[in-house]
Amino acid sequence: MEAFHGEGQGSYIWGRSVHNVRIERLWADVTAQISATWADIFTILELRHGLNINNAAHIWLLHYLFLNLINNQLRFFMESWNQHQIRIRHGPSRSPADMFGFDMLVHGVRGTDPLSTEELEVYGVDWEAIHDDSLLESRQENNPADEGSTSWIGRNGPPERLNEVPVEPPAGPFSDLETQALDAALVHLAGSVQDEEVVHLWTEGLIFVRQIHPNLF
Repeated sequence: MEAFHGEGQGSYIWGRSVHNVRIERLWADVTAQISATWADIFTILELRHGLNINNAAHIWLLHYLFLNLINNQLRFFMESWNQHQIRIRHGPSRSPADMFGFDMLVHGVRGTDPLSTEELEVYGVDWEAIHDDSLLESRQENNPADEGSTSWIGRNGPPERLNEVPVEPPAGPFSDLETQALDAALVHLAGSVQDEEVVHLWTEGLIFVRQIHPNLF
């Protein structure tokens, strides 16, 4: 946006903003329904079942065993969220999928009515959500106090520091044949999502890889 329109034009909302309350609500829901559960499970694996978070091979095994499960849960959440009804001020409740598709048919891909800076300042504000204590608490916990703020009218640009968490995927220590053997050993536990089943999957997986590469695991 800034490359196209130029810097300082208010083309993009940076940092804290009442316009971001809907995404804060979404992150709170993702955390409550998915992220917090997996964080608790991984903590249990670390405390009781041999997970060493400082061992790159353990992190690889964690990814290999559970990343697809987590992505499937996130995909289901995304599809459900896109179909759920959102209350809209002065209008009927509509789903994100409906708003995305139908509004492009009515208004065109980019829309046809330009908005003033004053209208943009309140566009998309979820007035109900900004008084929701749980959402405000989540926003406060996950955004540093010095993050900065933004405004369409004030034309505030990006803050000096943007949140970033680089995550590089760990390199796999297994050959293709060893990976196939691991899959065969754990096929009876594939798709396990209950807490006890996840622990069982990790435990059996760790035992198996230690038999093949005891120095790594």
